[in-house]
Amino acid sequence: MPGLTQDRLWSEAVILEAPNRVLRVQSTRDAYLCLKNHWPLPDGDGSARSEALVICDRVIEGQDEPDVARAAFIKAAEEAHFAVHSWTGNEGA
Repeated sequence: MPGLTQDRLWSEAVILEAPNRVLRVQSTRDAYLCLKNHWPLPDGDGSARSEALVICDRVIEGQDEPDVARAAFIKAAEEAHFAVHSWTGNEGA
């Protein structure tokens, strides 16, 4: 788990919708914590989730850009069957 001391804000927040749940994620740290603590798929399920965790870790450590984590997070969210929206309400962020 990365130190989570440096937050890397995204250019645009991502809204995830599932039955009885709406999550607003606007940074790499938010995404990392969401993937670890609020994900509907158990550990080991979902290769996009595993990849997104690795990418978020890399971005938090300053080794990549925040929008790379955002794209990986969206891919993992789609794999987990969340409805994915951008903050402006556009489908598919």
